[in-house]
Amino acid sequence: MINLEYEDWVKHIGSHQKPIILDVRTAEEYEENSIPNAILANLLEPIEFMNVIEKLEKDSKLLVYCRSGIRSQKACNILDQLGFKETYNLNGGILEWEKRLKDD
Repeated sequence: MINLEYEDWVKHIGSHQKPIILDVRTAEEYEENSIPNAILANLLEPIEFMNVIEKLEKDSKLLVYCRSGIRSQKACNILDQLGFKETYNLNGGILEWEKRLKDD
């Protein structure tokens, strides 16, 4: 896992190797607001989380976020243990994302 600040996260989203964006928050949080093209994989619902993860290729580039960066860091650790090679955590989560969008 690599922790990324907002600027680097945006660079990875726009990279030639299209990443998969994983939102590991609850369905309610996801419906309230989410990063475009994010796939919901609620970390707090382990079976649901694993059902989503099992459909992904291990060599996929995964950009993972939550509300503040704590759940996504845990999710990245799990993904790493499952054999995913490229996991990236958004420091500050969607709170940082929204703050930066307002600032831009």
